[in-house]
Amino acid sequence: MKYVLSVVLLLAAPALHAQWSDVADDDEQSAWLEQQAAATEAYHARIAAAMATSKDVREQAFAEVLRRPAAMPGNPVPGSDAPSRPVPRDAAAEARLRALATRAGDDRLANQLLIAAIADPASRVRIEAARRWQAAEAGNATPLFHAALSPDALLVEARRTTFARTHMYEVVRWMSSAYLRHPLSSTELAALSGGEAYDAEEAATMAAMALWAGGATPAHHRLVDACRGNSLRATPTRAADCRHLATLLVEESDSVLDRMVGLSMLRELAGDNAERAAIDAQRRTMDWQMLQWGRIAQQQPRDGAEQFVRLLRDESIQGERQLAERVLQEAGVPLTPPAGWSPPRY
Repeated sequence: MKYVLSVVLLLAAPALHAQWSDVADDDEQSAWLEQQAAATEAYHARIAAAMATSKDVREQAFAEVLRRPAAMPGNPVPGSDAPSRPVPRDAAAEARLRALATRAGDDRLANQLLIAAIADPASRVRIEAARRWQAAEAGNATPLFHAALSPDALLVEARRTTFARTHMYEVVRWMSSAYLRHPLSSTELAALSGGEAYDAEEAATMAAMALWAGGATPAHHRLVDACRGNSLRATPTRAADCRHLATLLVEESDSVLDRMVGLSMLRELAGDNAERAAIDAQRRTMDWQMLQWGRIAQQQPRDGAEQFVRLLRDESIQGERQLAERVLQEAGVPLTPPAGWSPPRY
């Protein structure tokens, strides 16, 4: 258990620690979590300082991701529509980010790291990074979700897009490699591992995944609200625009979250029972694959971290669906659910 917690704390310890400290089952566990949070914060500060001296704009941007203030206790998960608490303004960080923005140019990955480094969705630097990403990858709808657009503007701009790609695994691979270039010292390792088994590549990869989830996941809730119910009649083109973007999220995205959102939107737009049934079948298959992936992972040491890292080394795997299918294939589990299966509802 300690190994798993230390890996996750390495991901985003300050943010998650506030949540876990509420569920610590005893004083010893709570004290251990405090130690992990402090050790992770110190490690991130050390390697951020080292990366900030690099001439590589990506490394400098990643340093800002590591320096990003943790969510205050009670803040919502990124991408939710719950009200957030303001993070105190950091003039020095803002100056660094503006300087990096002038150097990021059309480097998509550098711009994605800048987006992940900035918590405020209305930040001019963040919006401009999204715009540079979109300009460098004109057919991609995903950067538009980071550009602080109204739903109407987002739908109009998305008309000319042909795919929706987060490049999540590519960015995670890069962040993982950055962690590995700055390994834990013996003192940091002792503090973070608690003497338990530790694998540097696994920890780096899972840390990168958590950083992605904490800062680079696009928000969809305003789009979903604009594409259902009475909102569909707000403009003559609204339904067609919603259908176009929803189809991209389902068919041309590397993200399971995108596919879930797209299927939900398409179901709202469905014109008859046959279309709804086809959408439900796609969602049922996706639910099956995700649940089976989770079940298979739970049966492995460290919740399947070794397998996940091994598969992620294969750069032909570009998205979550591909990776999930490989996990199921290796376990001999069919990719489609048996007849009559339905996901558990809680």
